[in-house]
Amino acid sequence: MLLRRVIEHVRAQNWTAVGIDFVIVVVGILLALQISDWNQARQDRVRERAYSDDIHSYRQWLQEAQALRDRITSHSSMSGEVP
Repeated sequence: MLLRRVIEHVRAQNWTAVGIDFVIVVVGILLALQISDWNQARQDRVRERAYSDDIHSYRQWLQEAQALRDRITSHSSMSGEVP
C-alpha cells in the first residue's frame, strides 16, 4: 500500500508527497528500533533480577553451610575428637 502510493507520487512527480512518504517510513523504522531497544532493556532487567536472586540464595546457602561446618568443628573439638 505504501509502496503503491510512493510509486504514484513519483510518477506524478509530486516530490513533496514522496518526501513525506519517505519521512513516514524513516520515522516508522526508528520507532520500531526504539521499541525493540526498550523491550531488550526490559528483558535484561528481568534476567538481571533473576541472577541477583540466584546469587543471594547461593550466598545464604553458603553462610548456612559455613555455620553448620563451624558447629560441627566446635562440637568435635569440645568432645576431643580430631576432625
